[in-house]
Amino acid sequence: MNVQPNDQTYQGSCHCGAIRFHFTSEIITSGRRCNCSICIRKGAVWSKKYYPPGAFELVSGADALATYAFGECCVSHCFCRTCGISPFNLITSVPEDYDGPARPGDYRVNLGCVEGLDHEALEILMIDGKSF
Repeated sequence: MNVQPNDQTYQGSCHCGAIRFHFTSEIITSGRRCNCSICIRKGAVWSKKYYPPGAFELVSGADALATYAFGECCVSHCFCRTCGISPFNLITSVPEDYDGPARPGDYRVNLGCVEGLDHEALEILMIDGKSF
């Protein structure tokens, strides 16, 4: 992983604290909302970036983690078995013709689960997940 001087480590968890994680990122100034059928129901604000496995660590709660996949099953929507909160997604595959930034094994973080980050104060851009 290529750590930059302005990078910082963020801590996150689900609501009940069973799932805890941390990741390294440049300072987070924006987030993404997706209009796909699951994300619109979650109301989550997702990280702009996808974080490779070297920048993300599940600290605890692997046994509390459940996943849901739909459609082409390219994304594992991870959630806590106890509180139901979705702290992050895991990219499991990408279509052959995909040329975006996500790679299998990458994570996208629910910024509402990040400690000390006011996700409502961030610039929020929409992702047109309906069209994927």
